[in-house]
Amino acid sequence: MKKLLLSALVLCNTAFAGINIKPSSENPLFYYGICKIAKDRHDIKTAYEFCREAVKRMPDTPAVYRETIFLAYSLGKKEEAFELLKTYKERFKNDPETYLFLSFFYNVTKNQKEALIVLEEGYKKFPNNEKIISALIDQYIENKNLNKAKELLEKLATIKKDDPSIYYKIARIYLFENNVQKAEEYLKKSLQIDKKYKPAWQLLGEIYRQSGNYDKAIEIYKNILKDDPNNLEALNRLFQIYVDKDDFNNAAETIDKIIRLNPKDNDAILKKFLLYIKYGKSNEILQDLKKSSQENPDNPFLKFMLGMAYETLEDYQNAKAIYEELYKQQPDNQELIDRLVSVYLNLKEYDKALEILNKLYVQNPKDYKILLSMADIEDKKGNIKRALELVKEAESIAPDDPTVHFIKAIYLDKLGNWQEAEKSLYKSLELRPDYPDALNYLGYTYIDREINIDKGIELVKKALEKMPDSPAYLDSLGWGYYKKGNYTEAEKLIKKALEKMQDDPVLNEHYADILLKLNKKQDAVEYYKKALELIDKKGEGEPKQKERVLRKLKDLR
Repeated sequence: MKKLLLSALVLCNTAFAGINIKPSSENPLFYYGICKIAKDRHDIKTAYEFCREAVKRMPDTPAVYRETIFLAYSLGKKEEAFELLKTYKERFKNDPETYLFLSFFYNVTKNQKEALIVLEEGYKKFPNNEKIISALIDQYIENKNLNKAKELLEKLATIKKDDPSIYYKIARIYLFENNVQKAEEYLKKSLQIDKKYKPAWQLLGEIYRQSGNYDKAIEIYKNILKDDPNNLEALNRLFQIYVDKDDFNNAAETIDKIIRLNPKDNDAILKKFLLYIKYGKSNEILQDLKKSSQENPDNPFLKFMLGMAYETLEDYQNAKAIYEELYKQQPDNQELIDRLVSVYLNLKEYDKALEILNKLYVQNPKDYKILLSMADIEDKKGNIKRALELVKEAESIAPDDPTVHFIKAIYLDKLGNWQEAEKSLYKSLELRPDYPDALNYLGYTYIDREINIDKGIELVKKALEKMPDSPAYLDSLGWGYYKKGNYTEAEKLIKKALEKMQDDPVLNEHYADILLKLNKKQDAVEYYKKALELIDKKGEGEPKQKERVLRKLKDLR
């Protein structure tokens, strides 16, 4: 303690150089000075002791009270803190700052009711004090007393006529009450005072955008850009409006300007990429990214986006070359790893994908999701037993993850162990009763294998409650109706599923089966052939599907 006080004394003399302060008990500022220094050094106990003494010696100094109150509270001396607070309030009741401090303290200590009471008391004493009115408005808003907040804001607007923030706050309250028209009115008032007031033009533009009034939103942002043509916030919002409006040319022009102003803005580069992909301009964005990468060879993000452009065009070899180069520089970049693994899978270079994921798992042995990714690759390689081993390892890390049990069920089923697979599916649903994938898998299996068709339909319907537009679930339900002999309803559902997912071999086979039952033999043949094409291109949707479809076609000759 002596060491601390000695060094504090030296610091105190330095800190108060130029002021005639004697480091003795006769000078009350000495105690307050030591208190402040100790607090800055995070020695709260010493700070409190000296501040408490300073209060005794400087009873007419509000700042000393405020400091001591918080120090007492932080040391757990709550009773003493509130006693000091009471004294402070009584002693300085004619100072508006007293009520502001009291409300601040009560809010910090999670006592909003007292904070409101003390501000209302302060408002009665000082009805025209701007700070008290502003604090009381915020307190009313916090307590959802919006009418009183509006009333005070209107009063404050007569005191501070040139403050745009007041009208902005009123607009926010009206918006909270879903009165968009009034919100718009007050935002315009705010902008009449200051047309550059950022919160107001941002909110008004967003209101117009969300209501589909794009032209008015564009006008708002263009008005800002007239005075400040390089305002990135306005440009980004304008870009989004053009995207919403389906106006490619203006969107492209705007995003180009954003990138010119800030060439290192990766978010803008990504937005441009997604814009071009959305409009089927993959080749154009590829050429653009090639050029940008050459001009900015030290920007790895541009190279990464170039790799994604190649992926979009299914040029996986070039994408691989870029990702592999970047991987050497950024071996811990998760997004890059995901893309490289995806490319390896598309090229059927499974061992390379596994090698990367193995390294990642060694670095993150608790990340069981890496094991699930590795299991998926082993499954693609045909190593289902190894896939199951990896999922069981994941289960040992995350026994309560329903996804782990669901995936485990799939591999058990593929290995012909339906009894254990069914148990895993029920375990998954025990952990997450509304898990749509598990409901659908269990339901479809009951239907397809005719274990319990009615129960299967019931389970699939539950899955569809969660995801009513899922083509896989629609197919399962349609297949249930097919098994029940309701071919008309089955055809309706599976046709709807096909509209959403035309390149699924199982869907095409199911639709062919239904068409055959509806005496549409020629149409059925076409869909069987399409299923075969998809199997050759993408692989079987179910075990032995190709053999099954070939047999059906043979029977139709």
